[in-house]
Amino acid sequence: MLKKLVIIGAGGHCRSVLSAAQSMKLWQDFKIIDLNFTNQNEKIIGYKVYPIEKVNEYIKRKLDFFIAIGDNNIRESTYRSMKEHGCSFVNIIHPNSHIDKNSCLGKGNFVGQFSNIGACARLGNFNIVNNYGNVEHEVTLGDFNHLAPSSTICGRSKLKDNIFVGSNAVIIEKLSIAKNTIIGAGSVVLKSVDQPNKKLVGVPARII
Repeated sequence: MLKKLVIIGAGGHCRSVLSAAQSMKLWQDFKIIDLNFTNQNEKIIGYKVYPIEKVNEYIKRKLDFFIAIGDNNIRESTYRSMKEHGCSFVNIIHPNSHIDKNSCLGKGNFVGQFSNIGACARLGNFNIVNNYGNVEHEVTLGDFNHLAPSSTICGRSKLKDNIFVGSNAVIIEKLSIAKNTIIGAGSVVLKSVDQPNKKLVGVPARII
């Protein structure tokens, strides 16, 4: 019997997640939770939106959960507030993506359509690899990272936690990127980022 999926978050990323989840054909119904609920009549792709107060009911019913929030910090804080309740978090992996059989994914990850997770890549938890994202061989991703559409992480690079990589940005091979780094759209990172909380833009990417 197919289960039901509870999607936390009702913004733009929710649409991508819900569409991918529908394509997976693993769930018979979807419940959407808006952290800032105001509209009792709102629907997203035909599914009703509910307030956060409904979460406890869904936890008791042992439904599957996914946090569909694009902002890394809010996604992490939402998880921290829910983890003690025993929620079952799943991965949402679009059927049109490629996940190498020798790669490894934790929980709560989103992999959008036409994305690639290469051989021996390792993803932690609650990462977003958006449409056409490319995570190459032996790359390591920590937790709560966001790779925007068409970004590329080349082989054997290591990304810590809470990193944002903008659309069409490239991180070349064998680099290390410290936590809380922001890499602007279209940037090309040629050197490791050793200190956390840095912002980089340009070709080649420079700290600003």
